[in-house]
Amino acid sequence: MYGKRKIGVIVLTLLAVLVSACGGGGAQPPTPTTAPTAAVQPSPTVPPTPTVPPASPTPAPTPTPAERSVRVDALAFAQGTQGAYGVTTPTRIQIRPAAQPGELRVGFFEEEVGGIGPQWHASGWIAVLLGSMLEGVDPTDYEFSFSVGGYIDGPSAGALMTVGVLAALRGDTVREDASMTGTINPDGTVGPVGGIPHKLQGAAEAGKKLVLVPVGQRYDYDYNQQQYVDLVDVGRQLGIEVREVSNIYEAYELLTGSPLPRPQVSTSTPAFPQQAYNRLEAKAKEWYSRYQKARNEFLAFPEEIQQVLADQVLEADQVAGEADQALGQGLAAVAYSKAEEAASMMEQANLTAGILERYLTGGLNDAVDYLQATMAVETELSAVVDLLQAESPRTVSDQLALFDAYSEIGIAEGLRLVGNSIVNDLIQNAGYYSEEELVTKLATAAAYYTLASDFVQLARDAVDIGMGFGSAPAVEPEKAMRIAETMRRAAEANMALFESTIVEPWAQQYGLSLDTAKGVWQNAEIYYLLAEAARLGINTLGQQVGSGPESAGLVFGHSQSAYTLSAMLIAKHYSLGAQVDQDLNIVGYQNEKALAEMLDFADRRARELINLAGDNASISALFYYENARMLRQGDADDQMTALSYYWQAALLAQLGAYMAGK
Repeated sequence: MYGKRKIGVIVLTLLAVLVSACGGGGAQPPTPTTAPTAAVQPSPTVPPTPTVPPASPTPAPTPTPAERSVRVDALAFAQGTQGAYGVTTPTRIQIRPAAQPGELRVGFFEEEVGGIGPQWHASGWIAVLLGSMLEGVDPTDYEFSFSVGGYIDGPSAGALMTVGVLAALRGDTVREDASMTGTINPDGTVGPVGGIPHKLQGAAEAGKKLVLVPVGQRYDYDYNQQQYVDLVDVGRQLGIEVREVSNIYEAYELLTGSPLPRPQVSTSTPAFPQQAYNRLEAKAKEWYSRYQKARNEFLAFPEEIQQVLADQVLEADQVAGEADQALGQGLAAVAYSKAEEAASMMEQANLTAGILERYLTGGLNDAVDYLQATMAVETELSAVVDLLQAESPRTVSDQLALFDAYSEIGIAEGLRLVGNSIVNDLIQNAGYYSEEELVTKLATAAAYYTLASDFVQLARDAVDIGMGFGSAPAVEPEKAMRIAETMRRAAEANMALFESTIVEPWAQQYGLSLDTAKGVWQNAEIYYLLAEAARLGINTLGQQVGSGPESAGLVFGHSQSAYTLSAMLIAKHYSLGAQVDQDLNIVGYQNEKALAEMLDFADRRARELINLAGDNASISALFYYENARMLRQGDADDQMTALSYYWQAALLAQLGAYMAGK
């Protein structure tokens, strides 16, 4: 998604501006927080991180579907009357040829009533998706099952379950005396988890001699001692070797004794085809022109309104300057992102100024009438959907460009629907709201409508820039739909995991209903907002597009973006422990070393996959990669966005290679 970076900040800024202009005040909603965790202590002597296994000259051939099973012992911890304690939960991962190829089936079996929690289901779905993509198999050729011998929940076995799925697919076994803990990210990175000292105790009681932990977590919090402890020392006392790992390749070799093959491709920095670069540069200039037009229109508003929005306009000017600088440096993708951002900010400032002017002079009805008269997003959106349906992709690269456009249009539709619901509520229930609440709702609706219109244009741009490249022929809609449905299920599992681990506990902490808490979080967390908008959008657009193979592009576009967005929510709020200021800006992470490792691996992995896909890599993958490289040099917020863009680039490139048979 080209334009997702500053949306949450813009919405909150507009709310503050309108409330300030109309004399509003009052308490703000509580800031979302995660469970308190102390800062990680620096290690005086950190053992070297295991190196990535050397690339195999040629990956081993994928085995013909056959029935296999692998046992792993998942690590968990819980709180009891005597304090925190660790346990191991035996898990049998089984695969067998699908009874009906083409239908994805993943089963979960338990020996105890309620033995498996919803977060464990999420880890299983993600392990199936990632394991299948890494091994290059169609997951609908198999039936997957996870059988649990005790009680377990949580995302911390995600990496171990992925190793287990891969081992079953490849015919390997997992060491009986070894285990690991860690989440799994879309690019194969192992993410941080909690309670590791207690998990080590449980592992020792089960006879384990090797336990793998996420890189950056040599020091972890002991809930019984109420302090951070050195896991290497804890392991030594228990007779366990503790090793840090950063990615699935390291983990697989250590747990199975066999390297997980990686295609031997260049990791050089990829570059745009000249034609794609020229198109991207031209589109960047178009967005910059839109910024200039909106900037000139802003000068027509009364001086007092201009003063109210001065900070917003100043920020747009600064971003536009960055776009101009990027153009001068030949960074077309960065220039495009910055120019689009500047134009969006100025267009929202103009709409806000117009609404404010009408509200102050004619009241709510005039302001609502102005908002509705200036918004034509529904007509624009319908036209672009018709345009996308008329496209006939020739290559895999064309398909991915079209799918990326569908992801943009799905979000646009969701944002439009949310804007409509706010306006309808204003019209029907205006008498129940204070002046502050009225202008806040009006500002929010205006932001959603403007953003929806921007996403419609981004969908057009995705097609205009990205079509006409690649050599591998486009895959059949049925195959694309099978891939899309696998990603959709993984994305839904991630969302359920995020809501159960982060949103629900926060709702209970503040005595709020779950629906209210979701609303607060969506206003505060951009990844959550966009994921929910995409879900709303696809449900409505499906009525226009259809539900058969012709809807493959829509489902695929939604699924690939929702999977990345939901994975970012888990990484940000669970694994990395994001710390935010009073304005909900990220100011740091509790696991900064892990973030640095994840960014390093994500950069390499994206380059590797883009080069593997070759000319079948989508132009969008190159776009995300260039932006990620620039953003990772910025502040904490930029680094998180960079990680998101790296993952999106890697996912699109991997899909290109997978669909092209590489």
